Amino acid sequence: MSDEAKAGLLKALQAALAAEHAAVYGYGVVGGRIGRQRLAEARSAYDAHRARRDALVREVRDLGGAP
Repeated sequence: MSDEAKAGLLKALQAALAAEHAAVYGYGVVGGRIGRQRLAEARSAYDAHRARRDALVREVRDLGGAP
């Protein structure tokens, strides 16, 4: 992969990582306010976003970036 392509990929991964950080934060806020009937759904979404965030952190590091 060329340096230019690597830089572009790293920039895209960093943007996706920022979005996942925001989603994890948002579900943390929502989790304290949501009704019991939707709590399992919110927890599932929270867990999915955390998993994607963690995967993106690994990808950024693998490319030599700082998450």
